Amino acid sequence: MADQGQQHITEQVWQAMNLPDSCLLNSRIYKKMLLESADLSSNDKKVVTEDIDTLVWRYTLKPETINIPKLHTDELDYLEIAVIHGTLKSPKRAKRLVEIIQRAIPYPLVLIISHDNMLWVSLANKRQSLADSQKLMVEAFFDSNWIDGAVPDSIEQELIASLDSKHLDWSNFYTFYQGYVARMLALQAGRHTGQFRLENPHEGDATSSAVPVRDRQTLLQDIRQLEEEESSLKASLKKETQFNLRLALNMSIKRCQQKIQKLTNDL
Repeated sequence: MADQGQQHITEQVWQAMNLPDSCLLNSRIYKKMLLESADLSSNDKKVVTEDIDTLVWRYTLKPETINIPKLHTDELDYLEIAVIHGTLKSPKRAKRLVEIIQRAIPYPLVLIISHDNMLWVSLANKRQSLADSQKLMVEAFFDSNWIDGAVPDSIEQELIASLDSKHLDWSNFYTFYQGYVARMLALQAGRHTGQFRLENPHEGDATSSAVPVRDRQTLLQDIRQLEEEESSLKASLKKETQFNLRLALNMSIKRCQQKIQKLTNDL
């Protein structure tokens, strides 16, 4: 639990987001609604039933509550944005749970889940389904993974400080939401580089990055794949007893590490 006198990390996030009071909803979402609205497997229903404590629609962002226009195209349907907060009984299946909720709720969604004084932020770019125009399909997930509110590192602190809605692009709900996506990518990149840097057109800005968001997303995906390959090679190395095969595995691991370093330098 948070130390006495220490502000809970979720409260830090609400203050940092600085959303207008007109957006505040605080409406309870019952698990039954989630279970009925989603095409869930028996295992996913178990995750929802056992792991969620409370689920609250904290803020609703739509033209009636905030001065941001809608965006609707053949592929994008950004008519409003939901900000939802879930408290968990257990943090063990958080990654699966946020994927379930993101797929079940047909809105661009800023999902924040917490357990004790730990917090996880989940975003997902969604596009209209070709098979069903009434559905939004998840194109990509962007997750913070767990942030410990008792000991957040400097990158995590900078992420929270960057969430001020006044600093996002209010052109429409899509550009507004992509501002949050860019910040999540900056967090993910910062965990590799040690610096929290947003794409920023202003030269000389210490927090700016020359790497476009889409390029950064691709670089991070490539790094994740290489890290998985490196992990698999290391697991094989632990089991291997033949000297020549161990040597080959060590060389492959070294090549992976070099590739990861090169991609990290490009972030």
